[in-house]
Amino acid sequence: MLHPTLSKEFQDALRLALEHHCEDGGRPLAAFDADGTLWRGDIGESLLRWLIAGKHLLDVDYSIDIWDDYEHRVAQNRTAGYVHAVALMKRIPESQISSWCAQAAYAWPNYRPEMKGLVDFIRGHGVEVCIISASNRWIIAEAAPYAGFRPEETAGIAVEVRDGLLTETPVEPVTCNQGKVEAIQKRWGRRPLLAFGDSFGDKEMLEYAQFPFVIGELGKPDAPMVKLARERGWPIQLF
Repeated sequence: MLHPTLSKEFQDALRLALEHHCEDGGRPLAAFDADGTLWRGDIGESLLRWLIAGKHLLDVDYSIDIWDDYEHRVAQNRTAGYVHAVALMKRIPESQISSWCAQAAYAWPNYRPEMKGLVDFIRGHGVEVCIISASNRWIIAEAAPYAGFRPEETAGIAVEVRDGLLTETPVEPVTCNQGKVEAIQKRWGRRPLLAFGDSFGDKEMLEYAQFPFVIGELGKPDAPMVKLARERGWPIQLF
């Protein structure tokens, strides 16, 4: 059952969408953003701040404000900034990153039970589900089970791994903006029946889906994506 805190309008729109079939006749797909959608806050950025605070990053200049530099890069170019955040982990063993991410995902207090229930509801209607996130793929894979997904049902920003160590070379497509659409096409090979997102980093994915749904914050009713959703008549759920 859907969580009772989901609005009637949102639930009705979801049930109506589930009555439709995938355009190509295959199994329908539902694509979810992660940060700000399946949970409150940004788990990838939280991990980055922890890595900086503990001086776990290698080959970085700790005399500068690494976090401030990251935010500046994101403000200049969202995709490039997010890639930079993952590239900062270069030379760290993938096994170590996976271990840290498992701990961070377990400790993360911001999962939304309403969204996990929604994922379970959609899966129960025979729809395949996936996460397409601009956070690093290791943290998303570890957080996935707490949101109702299997690790293999996820895609996030990644860098190449050589000899067990992370490099700074990004793996294409980079899962932000149009890259989310490209990742869906490459990995799942079909247009989603449903898509859920909260920010302009999800805009292309929402436009690509047959039925887009927008998640927002109660304290931010005029957030850019919420305003766009109102203009386009997309269903909105505020938490």
